[in-house]
Amino acid sequence: MKPRYGQEEGQDLVEYALVLPLFFFLVLSIIELSLLFFDYVTVSNAAREGARAGVVVASDVCDAGCVDNLAETAAGRLTTGLLPDRLDVTVRHPDVDIIEVEVRYQAPLLTRMIFEVLGGTGSVEISSTATMVKEG
Repeated sequence: MKPRYGQEEGQDLVEYALVLPLFFFLVLSIIELSLLFFDYVTVSNAAREGARAGVVVASDVCDAGCVDNLAETAAGRLTTGLLPDRLDVTVRHPDVDIIEVEVRYQAPLLTRMIFEVLGGTGSVEISSTATMVKEG
């Protein structure tokens, strides 16, 4: 018996409906991970730049408070693409000749509504710490 071609008219639509959610999930995942990677690179560079700014200044010109301010300002300059109210820069001196700059950022997710419905926060904490030894 020959198959009738009229029975296969809706097959394409059903296949499309089955594949479309997976495709959207894949695209959203790639976008979300790309944005989080951008935020991580920005936070990492900000911490490194803050530590570098703190170690190059001469200690006889600038006291510890001044060094902390310079390090925070330098780290803040590189975070222009991030939300400032979700950013925290901490400067520590574990030793006399060492400066440590930690940058923490609460990165908002594009899909935060889904995570909030499931009981999550809708954000991911990204942090980076840079430690450098003072020059001279």
